Amino acid sequence: MEQTPKSRKNILHRQDWVRSKIRLIGNGKYYAEHADCYFETRKGLAKGYYLLRLSINAEERPTLCSVSIEPVGPNKSLARTFNVSIRSTETEPYLVLPIVVIQRSRVKIKPVNSQGEINATISVLPTAENILLNILRQWTTRKPKGKDNAVAQETYSITQEIAWRTEQIYRLAQIRHQTWQKAPFNNPTKHEPDKKYENYLKEIEPKLDHKEEQIRKWIDLNRDAPLISIIVPTYNTNSNHLRECIESVCRQSYPNWELCICDDSSGAENIKTILKGYQSADPRIKLIFRKKNGHICEASNDALSLATGEYVALLDHDDILADNALYWIARELQKKSHANLIYSDEDKVNEDGIRSCPHFKPAFNIDLLLSYNFISHLGVYRRDILKQIGGFRVGYEGSQDHDLALRTALESSPDQIIHIPRVLYHWRAHSESTASNPDSKDYTTESGHRAVQDFLDEQHRRGGVKATARIKARNRFTCQWEIPEKPPSVELIIPTRDQSEVLNLAVDSIITKTTYTNYTITIVDNQSTNVATKNLFKKLKRKHAGKINIIKYNKRFNYSAINNFAVGRSRADIIVLVNNDVEVISGHWLQEIVSHASRPDVGCVGAKLYYSNGTIQHGGVIIGIGKVAGHAHKYFPGDSPGYIDRLQHTQQVTAVTAACLAIRREIYNKVGGLNQQDLTIAFNDVDFCMRVHARGYRNIFTPYAELFHHESISRGAEDSPEKQKRFKKEINFMLNQYDVQSSKELPSDLFYNPNLTKVKEDFSINTSPESVRQGIELRSNLMKIKDYYQR
Repeated sequence: MEQTPKSRKNILHRQDWVRSKIRLIGNGKYYAEHADCYFETRKGLAKGYYLLRLSINAEERPTLCSVSIEPVGPNKSLARTFNVSIRSTETEPYLVLPIVVIQRSRVKIKPVNSQGEINATISVLPTAENILLNILRQWTTRKPKGKDNAVAQETYSITQEIAWRTEQIYRLAQIRHQTWQKAPFNNPTKHEPDKKYENYLKEIEPKLDHKEEQIRKWIDLNRDAPLISIIVPTYNTNSNHLRECIESVCRQSYPNWELCICDDSSGAENIKTILKGYQSADPRIKLIFRKKNGHICEASNDALSLATGEYVALLDHDDILADNALYWIARELQKKSHANLIYSDEDKVNEDGIRSCPHFKPAFNIDLLLSYNFISHLGVYRRDILKQIGGFRVGYEGSQDHDLALRTALESSPDQIIHIPRVLYHWRAHSESTASNPDSKDYTTESGHRAVQDFLDEQHRRGGVKATARIKARNRFTCQWEIPEKPPSVELIIPTRDQSEVLNLAVDSIITKTTYTNYTITIVDNQSTNVATKNLFKKLKRKHAGKINIIKYNKRFNYSAINNFAVGRSRADIIVLVNNDVEVISGHWLQEIVSHASRPDVGCVGAKLYYSNGTIQHGGVIIGIGKVAGHAHKYFPGDSPGYIDRLQHTQQVTAVTAACLAIRREIYNKVGGLNQQDLTIAFNDVDFCMRVHARGYRNIFTPYAELFHHESISRGAEDSPEKQKRFKKEINFMLNQYDVQSSKELPSDLFYNPNLTKVKEDFSINTSPESVRQGIELRSNLMKIKDYYQR
């Protein structure tokens, strides 16, 4: 293939690229965090001819990549895009693609359409028109097509040929190099799985399952284990998928099940034949055939009418159950007969049976469920609850399972909704399924929005706080909780010692940007000595009299004691602990955290914090990371959606950082404040949040309150022998207090997942079978969420 000129002049024009939803790993390796990820030139390219060199994915597997030329400024609607299959091999280390810019534009490259690691090398260099034309000829046909707007003639000038060949590139669904064989590009659903998950399936998952003898022995000893009814609505199902779905039920190691299938008036006669064949072979299979198509809710209700089991499992007509799925469900039900809903982790399976894209879920988390349906599959419901709430609601098609989970949650305590951190369900990924293409069921967003708002309205009718749901993205929602009619008083407590420039930035950003008005600032001066700091104090008191109060704490630095001292003097309804090295980004930050802190069942509320360079510093705290705790999504790009969009949505967490932590003063005092005896500097916020959690309150992370955290500028590094000794002592205290499994580390966070790493903050897969096993075991023995971290 044509190579680009290796001139010094061209190298000097190499473009700088920015990334969105793509995280740098190093050495040319990246992690694509979302299907909408892209690289983009930081600056616009001037009008002219260019060559784009692409090398994406080190593996010798094709990757469908889109390249867009987007005008700078208001003319983005004039953007042109083409798709190309990237084939990196030893003989073709990169592709050379022609780029024609007719007005100043940025080049945007979407390298993949799924999550996972990629290798990427990209450059764009100016070139001469004769070289560009030579490259164009390699990617287009010999003669113009009718749609190329080319004049019918035998010869063309270079400019004319460049014009019609460029038009061909944009017109084609996918461009193909003339030297490539005419083989179709593999569908994205045929891609190999992420290698880390492939390793998990080989090395971790088999060690978590029970052997056949163990399973048989348990079944023999538990003859009273419940009957589980699996309901499956079918409609014109792919016959192979339908057979695989039914076979996955018939293969279950747990035998006490019945399969209740309602066919929703399928037009394909072979569907009826397949279903009747299975019914004749196994009396546990029940069928009902609708004469008129009623869509999924009516069909599901008809299937439900056949059920006689104490519990009902939901299974889509083209999906697959893991062989031991019902066994693990039954074991959990034998321990927790109070359960109203049990759900498991899930992954996707493609046409070749390759598993990928695992979703390792948190424990029940109502705020996250109001953001999107993370429960999804496998969901197993107490049948009496389904009767009580009226089954599936017609009119909520597409989000009927989300609506069902929300209405079940209304009738349940959090302890009655149980999570099993095992992959028990394989969601079919094909071109028409939402597993492969979320756009294939666009109507689901509106019905999901109504389901969320219905929940909010009903909980308000029962005495909860009024809230409004809004659509944030496709099948993603946000809830705005109303602040009390009399806005609560708020006191921001900021400990400081000197560092006047840092403090001034924090205070000025609060004063100038905060839209919530019923607040005061208390600066706790911990023995400042600099003249500049003292002058700043005088200036702030003079300029903001009545808004800013400065009190002195003339003892050795003890973060916990300083805050307890200030809270002891406060009369505010809500306390917000704030570091002196933060900077407000969003003006509604305080209103957002106050709206949550005012909810009667909420304890601590934390914000989304960024480092000075715009990367994530805090997205909630994960217990168990690095033995004690770590910040979720630390170092992720600021615009990253995070793991399964969790950086973008409000959710319950175990803990949040005290760099910005809001809580009602009465709760602060009820749990005894920060531990100033044992945790003078580190982990005091984590311990505090865990004690709030143990009182039954829910701690919340909200991404809608955003601040910079220029971390620990005023205190410095933990580098002296004295500081390191103190830090080790504080670690030991946390282990003595919360190491409930005597494993020399805190347990896997309840709102994380034991299948995810305890080494990093990046939500990557856990590679330790023992760590995963311990986490699953602890969850299985859990009876009350508030007691999870208690010895």
